[in-house]
Amino acid sequence: MYKHALSANNQQIIIAKYITKYGSVNRYEADAIGVCHLAARIKELKYKGIIFNWVDEKVFDPHGIEHDRVRRYSFKYKAMNQGEIEKLNKLLGKS
Repeated sequence: MYKHALSANNQQIIIAKYITKYGSVNRYEADAIGVCHLAARIKELKYKGIIFNWVDEKVFDPHGIEHDRVRRYSFKYKAMNQGEIEKLNKLLGKS
């Protein structure tokens, strides 16, 4: 994938679409799709009303180095009200 200096808003959309497609994302997966500072993008999405689940996991980075407590984020649909789900759908381009 080509990496571009995308705006924070575009990176939020990329993360939302990735989670929708694959169910969850961690910082190494985000980096691979051109999104830097995953925690900041998640925080911005939280400010927009999107609610997340997360688990901390042990993962290997692209260099084969093991890391403990890497956070994996997913949507917490059951905690979202209709308005929050509509905001998520709007972000995803679904109206």
